[in-house]
Amino acid sequence: MSKLKGKEKVDDGDRSWLELLNRVEASTSSEGEKLQKLTQMILPKFVARLVTEMENKMMVEKEGLKSCHEAGVEEGKDYLISKQKKLKTSDSRKKKQKTNNINNQRNRQDLEKFMELGLEPPPDMPQAFKDCIKDLGGSEIKLIIQKFLQVTDLRSQQNRLSMSLKQIRSTFLHEDEERMLNAKRQMAVTFVEPCLSVSTVNLAKWKIGSSLSYIINGDYSKVLKNNRDSLKPNAVVQIWSFRVQPNSLLGFALIKVIDGKDGCVID
Repeated sequence: MSKLKGKEKVDDGDRSWLELLNRVEASTSSEGEKLQKLTQMILPKFVARLVTEMENKMMVEKEGLKSCHEAGVEEGKDYLISKQKKLKTSDSRKKKQKTNNINNQRNRQDLEKFMELGLEPPPDMPQAFKDCIKDLGGSEIKLIIQKFLQVTDLRSQQNRLSMSLKQIRSTFLHEDEERMLNAKRQMAVTFVEPCLSVSTVNLAKWKIGSSLSYIINGDYSKVLKNNRDSLKPNAVVQIWSFRVQPNSLLGFALIKVIDGKDGCVID
């Protein structure tokens, strides 16, 4: 049994090598039979253990590949989401730039038309409006905007007159008033109509498309009704601001400069 010595690390999965060897030596004195019996006792469980180890190794590798695949899928999803966000941001930026280009082109076209009509620089406020504002206790008169009336400015259902910030010619708001409008609140203002009637409307600040505009609304639909015979599409109008003392309350005057229908200058 000298050939079978020194195998202390060998076992059949349940019993140690010495236990197996003692059992075989007790059953026979033949070296050949001893070796044969040991082989029969050890080999099946040894092979089974090898198979189990191989299966476990394959399972671990498979799980590892699956995890890598899942990680790759997640990375792919993250990449696609990031790509979509970049494309969306780029599209939004291009759309905004396109809108700005259109607005800038429209402003240039309006300016050219004003020059052709002899309205650039803009004409002064008619005396009748100066007298009306003076009677109200108004002062600090400023031209805010000169514009062509759009259809949207004349629809009573929409009930608003817009003044694009890009066309504003003078600063007319106090800091606290600007903060109020930026907080999406509105303020009541005195309004001198084209017919020289005096009413009260609201001033707000809206985002229209990609641009900001000051908006006159509130009872503006009544202004349209009172002046329906004079306010027409493409008429040139001016909006002036003034301040009424003693509290420096804001007021506006809407003056038609050129009629949209017959092109007659109003003075």
